Amino acid sequence: MNLVTNTPALSEYGHRMWMRHQDALAHAIAQDAGLAADDPRSLALARFALEASALARGSDKPEQAVDAAFDLLEHGWNATPAAR
Repeated sequence: MNLVTNTPALSEYGHRMWMRHQDALAHAIAQDAGLAADDPRSLALARFALEASALARGSDKPEQAVDAAFDLLEHGWNATPAAR
């Protein structure tokens, strides 16, 4: 993992390979939610969910970073202490 993380070309390639699943995930989200396949909300949710892994890799506490990202996705910004 250190080799990939510390080599920009490998890191960028890994990110591209991970994000290539965005459209399939967006389609699955839309289908599950009963939305049109091209609904931008499902695409946004898919992108944010997949990007959570990058947030985790850059964190000293990756599990907490992913939990926080998905909590935000599930409950929205208004449910955070910062919004109160």
